[in-house]
Amino acid sequence: MKDLEPRLDPEHLAVVKLPAGWQPPNLPEGTFAAVVSSDLEVTVVCPESMLEHDGWTGDAEQVDIGWRRVTFPGPLPWEQVGFLADVAGRLAGAQIPFTSIAGFTTDHVLVRAAQADLAVVVLSGEEPPPQRPGINP
Repeated sequence: MKDLEPRLDPEHLAVVKLPAGWQPPNLPEGTFAAVVSSDLEVTVVCPESMLEHDGWTGDAEQVDIGWRRVTFPGPLPWEQVGFLADVAGRLAGAQIPFTSIAGFTTDHVLVRAAQADLAVVVLSGEEPPPQRPGINP
């Protein structure tokens, strides 16, 4: 992963579950956000600071705060195989849970704020992840 250095964003993020059909408000320019909409639910990843924005989270069914974003600036080729598996293996080896979000040319993983610095160390290859039977890549 040395060719794609992970970058830790300082902003704390929230993952918000909203009812199906919910429409997101306009986001301020430059705001990191992700919206996943299905017939079952809408999930929004946004800065914690936006939770008060226009009161839109009053519709929230669940709010999970305390996430940080680790970005792998791309571009990542569409043909690349195993990138996320490598990320998952390294984080699992260090017992760091995560979720991922992909942009067109950039990938992101969300990790708990308390483990964010360790995640960057593990993902950058500065030190090998701890060895755990059955979980290591």
